[in-house]
Amino acid sequence: MIFLKQHIGIQRTARLKLYKIISTVFVILAVSISSQAAEILDDSQSPKKQFNVRFEWEKHENLSSLSKDEFFLLKAHIPDVEVRLNTTNYIGKKARIYLALPSQIDGFNGSQGFSLAWKTTGILSSGVTSPGNRALIFEGLIGSSLLTEFFTFILKLDANRLTGKLRYAPIYEIELY
Repeated sequence: MIFLKQHIGIQRTARLKLYKIISTVFVILAVSISSQAAEILDDSQSPKKQFNVRFEWEKHENLSSLSKDEFFLLKAHIPDVEVRLNTTNYIGKKARIYLALPSQIDGFNGSQGFSLAWKTTGILSSGVTSPGNRALIFEGLIGSSLLTEFFTFILKLDANRLTGKLRYAPIYEIELY
């Protein structure tokens, strides 16, 4: 009987220690994940915020051989968009910067059939993304308080999904590593 009580007491002690270890690991993991979470960069110093975009049909020739998705594909070029990112708080730190799009675009139904591609002058990387996603545009040491780049954006979308005036703004996120 005494042996049984001692055995149960040891099991309880072992369980309590195990619970403490597991909860400590979860706390450490939560802190490390939250410290690596992306923060939104301030781009309010960028000169232009609204553009009048002129769309044209992506495909012009041999329309009879196109699929439905190809037939309704619109394309627009938005050249020379100056973006200024405030990186004051990150000078001297290693970081990754992403260009992201919100998951819901005003004037567009859904996230399929919408893509944003871009070319840059070389400070940031060229790439492509879609609603609800992001793409890496910079990885390295932040050397100045203001990161300035000129983008040429290429917007492609399915005309069937337009629901009104198209409004969106890229989001610039930073993560330290």
